Amino acid sequence: MSGRSFWEEKKILNKEQLEAVQHGEGPLLVIAGAGTGKTTVVAERIKYLISHNRVKPTEILALTFTEKAAREMEERIDLVLPLGYTQTWISTFHSFGDRILRQEALNIGLDPHFVLLTTADAHLFIKRNLFEFDLDYFRPHGNPTKFIGGMLQHFSRLKDEDIGPEEYLEYAQKKEREAETAEEKEEAKKTLELARAYQKYEELKIKNSLMDFSDLIFNTLKLFRARPSILRKYQRQFK
Repeated sequence: MSGRSFWEEKKILNKEQLEAVQHGEGPLLVIAGAGTGKTTVVAERIKYLISHNRVKPTEILALTFTEKAAREMEERIDLVLPLGYTQTWISTFHSFGDRILRQEALNIGLDPHFVLLTTADAHLFIKRNLFEFDLDYFRPHGNPTKFIGGMLQHFSRLKDEDIGPEEYLEYAQKKEREAETAEEKEEAKKTLELARAYQKYEELKIKNSLMDFSDLIFNTLKLFRARPSILRKYQRQFK
């Protein structure tokens, strides 16, 4: 007997990767570059946890940034667990948010049967409701739809930074109060116009049971903050 592990015998993992796979209690941060085997390590870690009865498949949550990476992870898990553990949650962050909101959105006053808007859908939605918005600078007479794409990108960046419409409106109003020069006042006016448009966009989406891509993570965070009991439910589920 060589005393080496199965992974070392098969040359699947090196020493550092094996340490990550067999890590004990508590969090572990793995830092590695592209193509260094991070996905393999996570797949082997999941196999190790299940095969050693450390967790049940339903207690595992694996999240990644892209659909491609999530599919690759699922394929690798299928390979290392040939019997199939379909109850394991493997998805992108946005798909995870979508799944949570489909089950729990009603708890924060949102429709769990919402329709998810693509970028093109969102552009068309604002275009159809353009005169519901109190716009001046951002709805020029010669080309009233000119800034729709830019506004949507701005709203999405705000959501990505976890800034909701109420918080942004407060910021815009403060900026308006503190503006002194003509240039500052003009800039503050534009910011306030954007903030009110952001608020109106959110109101219209809620009224029409719609969400866009950035809402999936933003509203999931909102749900967990507003309903700690729901957060604890998922914290207990995933080990």
